[in-house]
Amino acid sequence: MENKIVTMQLPEGNFVTTVTAFDKNDVTAINAIYDSWRDLCAHLGVLDAKASNLPEELHLPEELSEISFGIAKDVWRSRGVPGANSSFNFYDPYAERNNNRIQVKTCCVLPDLTSFGPNSQWDRIFFADFYREGKWDGTFDVYELNTDDINNYKVKVDRTLLEQKMQGRSPRFSIYSGLIQKGRYMSKETFLIIEKGIIKL
Repeated sequence: MENKIVTMQLPEGNFVTTVTAFDKNDVTAINAIYDSWRDLCAHLGVLDAKASNLPEELHLPEELSEISFGIAKDVWRSRGVPGANSSFNFYDPYAERNNNRIQVKTCCVLPDLTSFGPNSQWDRIFFADFYREGKWDGTFDVYELNTDDINNYKVKVDRTLLEQKMQGRSPRFSIYSGLIQKGRYMSKETFLIIEKGIIKL
């Protein structure tokens, strides 16, 4: 892990800010945390505690899932950008302006219930499924979604997600059942967390 000072090219202009870059050297810790989390879930299962009913803090830690995504996609984690909308999670240093702000939503149980803040902005949006095929086996699927599909999704009978956001609300819905299962995604990649790194299958 390395914190570095970079220049982000954002819609509001160019900003010098700090980002976090992760690499394969961080995977050993990720792998250990992931295994510990799976062991905890297994022990709770013995006590008949369903994973879907676990307290939020016992779900796969957001930090772990997002860092895994960052390594898999080779993007930098945003640490906030004073003077610009910095609601996105990652910055793609290899993409051009207006295609470099990345939002990622993750899940470890299905169905997911994904929320969107009223001020959230991004250029590209991804969904990372860590409960791939109903298993916690170190694999995860990464889907790139169409922003229009997200914005136009009817979270209410007469309101789209974008309309709810414009009213200052934080709408939420299941990306997996609402879009993924219906084949409404642009691409799909599968990755595996192993001790030596995160590899694409």
